Amino acid sequence: MSNQRGVPTFILQSDDLLREGLRLILSKTPFRPQACAIELDDLAKVPSDKPVVFIVGVGQKQTTICSRIRAQYPLALIVAVANEDNPNCLTNALDDGANAALFSSVTPNALVNSLRVVANGQLVIDARLWSSEIQPEAVQPKLEEQVSPPLQAAMPWAGEIEVPATKQLSTREIAILERIVRGDSNKHVARYFKIAEPTVKAHIRTIFRKIGAVNRTQAATWALNHRLFEDAPELIQHSASRENRLRNGTPSAA
Repeated sequence: MSNQRGVPTFILQSDDLLREGLRLILSKTPFRPQACAIELDDLAKVPSDKPVVFIVGVGQKQTTICSRIRAQYPLALIVAVANEDNPNCLTNALDDGANAALFSSVTPNALVNSLRVVANGQLVIDARLWSSEIQPEAVQPKLEEQVSPPLQAAMPWAGEIEVPATKQLSTREIAILERIVRGDSNKHVARYFKIAEPTVKAHIRTIFRKIGAVNRTQAATWALNHRLFEDAPELIQHSASRENRLRNGTPSAA
């Protein structure tokens, strides 16, 4: 991805964990976010005279966000993301002009591929969202499949997209991985993302299993090898120091 033009991309997401995971996943792609925020009004310098990509978390409290974006930025490409227990939020987002509807459990690989499809002027809908109300006689497509005719003119950034090597990790897992390789304790991670400590432990077990690591140092080394975080060498030092403290019976402060 040497001379690939960047795509102006903005993330609107109230979930701290998901927002950070999305930012990290896209940081090595042409869809590197220019800004992340919770509210639309918190974003500054969003161009209104050219296509931009919005990745928007939709839920019961964000029922009008897609229509607001569509009214304020008529050239925007809107990717709506919601939890699996809120499928109606995605269907409403599509009604309000979203160009894609994805569940938050989407893999990084599928997410980037979906952004590429959306950038080429096509509609993307998670196969799990298909129902008789959306398309009565359609066979459920895979997430990456085209489900509407392409625009006559492709977007200026059309082309091959570099897919992250971390496709086996979810957005939440990538966000947590960054914190644990920074040397954060489980309690620190829980406080940072406002989640329960047992939830953090469960995520870490899953992360280690997926990447074949047994401790934080190995996880940081894996992140370095896959160029996941720009400051991975520094993270390894933090992680190694923490492992040494624990080995010597001097745990870091929670």
